[in-house]
Amino acid sequence: MLKRIKDLIEDESGVTSVEYALLAAAAATVVGVAGTEFYERLQTAFENVSLSGTATSSGSSSTGSSGNTN
Repeated sequence: MLKRIKDLIEDESGVTSVEYALLAAAAATVVGVAGTEFYERLQTAFENVSLSGTATSSGSSSTGSSGNTN
């Protein structure tokens, strides 16, 4: 019985599965953080889109300068 316990304590084959589990948890955390940051930037970009047809920023307007001289 003591030999089986000693063999179980000295067995390191389970260490690799624990390492893979920790690596997977770290990867999931990185993906979660990156996904959250991406979602927040995407949400901000869509909130800044104007659907009313009026420009909200100081850009050049395309009306009035068609390039035709009559």
